[in-house]
Amino acid sequence: MNGAADLEHWWAEPAEDRLQQLGVDPEQGLAEGRVEEMRERYGANTMVDTEPAGLGELLWESITSPMILLLLAVAAISLLLGQFTEAIVMAFVVLIYVGVELINKGRTDRTLARLRELQSPRVRCLRDGERREVALNDVVVGDILPLQPGSRVPADARLLSTVGLLVDEAALTGESTPLQKDAEAEVDPDAPLAERPTAVFAGTTVLDGQGRAVVVAVGDATELGHVAELSAAAQQAETPLQQEMGDLAKTLAYVALVVSLLIPLLGWLRGFGYEEMLLTWLALTFLMVPGQPPIIITMALALAALELARKNVIVSRLRGAETMGSVTTIVSDKTGTLTENAIWLTGVILPDAEMLQRDTDEGDSRWHGFLARALPSIPEDSQDPTDKALLEAARTMEDSPEQTPGRLVHQEGFARRGSHRSLTYAQEQGQRRYIAGSPDYVMSHARSATRINGEETDDWPDRQRESVQEQVEALAAEGYRIIAYGLGSDDQDGESQNGAFSFLGCAVLEDPVRQEVPDAIAALRRAGVRTMLVTGDTAATAQHVAHEIGLDADRVLSGQELAELEEDGWEARVQDTSIFARATPEQKLQIVQALQEQGETVAVTGDGVNDAPALRTAHIGVAMGETGTDVAREAADLVLTDDNFAHLPDAVLIGRKAYDNFNKGITYYLSAKAILLSSFLIPLVVGREFPFAPIQIIAIELLMDLASSTIFISEAAEPGLMEEKPRRRTRYLSWDVARRITRNLIGPTLAIMVAYFGSFALGLELEAARTAAFATWLLGHIVLAFNLKQRRIPLFKRELLGNRFAVGWLAGMIALVLAMTLVPWVRDVLNTTALTPAQWGLVVAGALLGSIWMEVLKWMQRGDGRG
Repeated sequence: MNGAADLEHWWAEPAEDRLQQLGVDPEQGLAEGRVEEMRERYGANTMVDTEPAGLGELLWESITSPMILLLLAVAAISLLLGQFTEAIVMAFVVLIYVGVELINKGRTDRTLARLRELQSPRVRCLRDGERREVALNDVVVGDILPLQPGSRVPADARLLSTVGLLVDEAALTGESTPLQKDAEAEVDPDAPLAERPTAVFAGTTVLDGQGRAVVVAVGDATELGHVAELSAAAQQAETPLQQEMGDLAKTLAYVALVVSLLIPLLGWLRGFGYEEMLLTWLALTFLMVPGQPPIIITMALALAALELARKNVIVSRLRGAETMGSVTTIVSDKTGTLTENAIWLTGVILPDAEMLQRDTDEGDSRWHGFLARALPSIPEDSQDPTDKALLEAARTMEDSPEQTPGRLVHQEGFARRGSHRSLTYAQEQGQRRYIAGSPDYVMSHARSATRINGEETDDWPDRQRESVQEQVEALAAEGYRIIAYGLGSDDQDGESQNGAFSFLGCAVLEDPVRQEVPDAIAALRRAGVRTMLVTGDTAATAQHVAHEIGLDADRVLSGQELAELEEDGWEARVQDTSIFARATPEQKLQIVQALQEQGETVAVTGDGVNDAPALRTAHIGVAMGETGTDVAREAADLVLTDDNFAHLPDAVLIGRKAYDNFNKGITYYLSAKAILLSSFLIPLVVGREFPFAPIQIIAIELLMDLASSTIFISEAAEPGLMEEKPRRRTRYLSWDVARRITRNLIGPTLAIMVAYFGSFALGLELEAARTAAFATWLLGHIVLAFNLKQRRIPLFKRELLGNRFAVGWLAGMIALVLAMTLVPWVRDVLNTTALTPAQWGLVVAGALLGSIWMEVLKWMQRGDGRG
């Protein structure tokens, strides 16, 4: 099994030879019953393993992590010092910690693998005579691929037919100029990759034209599979916040190593036993080195991505889940995003300005005649909603007109021409060119008009031209989409004769605004997110749609007006204008860049090849799942599976919740570290032993890690989160974070110190004092977590059982404290003792009072209306 059919230099061999060798009928495609046979013989179309890591791999990764190696070192030294119980306990702790790591990593890996599965693109191929949509990984050698503008080539394939096929191979060859393909070209067997016009390759993009090809190589056997760097590029990059948390962990690790060494060193200098100080050093190193921040942010983003998937929003890159919560401006197109994408042909405007209505004139011969001349301008297998509307109208007729009135010899699409598309066919009377495009272009360039009987007039009277223009403007103002059609003659080389063509008429299409969009835009406005409409439709249509969805429609700028702006004029225009009509893809990109220069966090929606630059440039690109091209989807960070704009408020809320929960989780985690550090420094200053034994330090870190990575990540969204202004995209670490950590550490630190020194005041020994301090921490850290997991709502104003992890953790900590003070063998393991009633009073009061002031503050804020 080598992934490629057994034929060298396949690009230089006749296509018929390839089909014969594979036993494939190009008109029927691969038989479904042979798919598995071809996969077993030539391999699957995969280059990157998307399966979750195996148990052995996860186990090895956990055991060799620095944290586990530290624990093993503590166990080894305990064994050498004759502390056999401590060594056995430490080994048991290693097992627990590895188990927890396996669960966390396995959960994250499965989540990310599920996300990759959801992100897997779909491919159209011909099987059993039908065009079917299959997952990219399901493409096999022998599949027949229809190639259309905007599609990503899924595997290496020999071209069978081409018409104006233009392919971008920059991702593979580095050649920036798109290459014209020709299935009939003669190619040298030793031709370099960039000089094989008879072939298309995995990872390249169809920009224009159309064609068909038979797959000859998949997966690792493709040219893309041979390029290790490109294969490695399939790995998902870290988000900015993930990078910051990684940097934070590294920075704090250096600080932690110094602190964890300095504290026991000072203790030894003060006369504490060297054996205990050695173990304390290793335990403190384990405690102080921050391993959780990268894990917490990855879990938060992965869970947010799965939650978004349930809202029909697929996360292509995790940065999309991270950044969506900070979006300040959404630049949206119209068709299929704000509208229902159920485009319906309602009427036809003829050259003499007469309007035919579908519900009354569908039987009129002129209706049939118009469609007969409009359909040839539609490429085979087009997925454009407007094209589909005309094809659907033709299918409902008894005498359905043909879509292909001859042999297609040339095609130029919107990717090349922008405002129009033309397909040229060879017919008995010569070559005929069929044109579809904007009314502005077609009507301004048409030199004559074609009557329904096919006769061309020498002139199109100005009054008729003006009447048609008036109708177009009036209907556009009512929200209708208008597409104009023309007919011309070409010479034998495909060049138009003097550029002349005649006007056929206009299709009038209706695409109602989605009912839920006005509420979605209102929700975004309340959240401080501005919505802008940038469309290729007319100003009248854009204004009508803007009015329906609740945008400010008083001011509309056209693409022509944008073209006349000075470079420094863009800033003012994007500030005071929310509706842009007849905008080109280049202008859409400039609008995005102008917003970014003003400090806006911009999300952009798009579906076409030409939208890709704006999607890549925006902080978040949002592609359409149903109508979007492969190029648009791959350039985007998020994909709306049903093309519905109304999901974007959900995406903003989920993004905000993910960041808010991460923020609270990290703040708690760093606060806990600061509490423990303070709890070691204060006794050191006054000359007392440390409040926690080495085994207790290990247990504290283990429990703290679990709390920070479960309680906060699974917490529900804060009420009123969508009424807040978008957060600024700044680094997490700031003076505000430092103030919050300082505020959080004071109460719990005092509680631990009171329990610790209070036990000495009661005449108790060191082991009893440490037990009180340990119990205060165990109960106090979960009370702190309960108080921090919601910023505004008091604890008893929310459903106490709503966060099952938090409730389970509280119950577990109470059980552990009771066990370590009442059960003899647990006391032996954790170096604890029973507590006196006075100590219980200090422990319970300290655990509650250490952070209860936060709840009091929440009630006070609710009372003055700020909660």
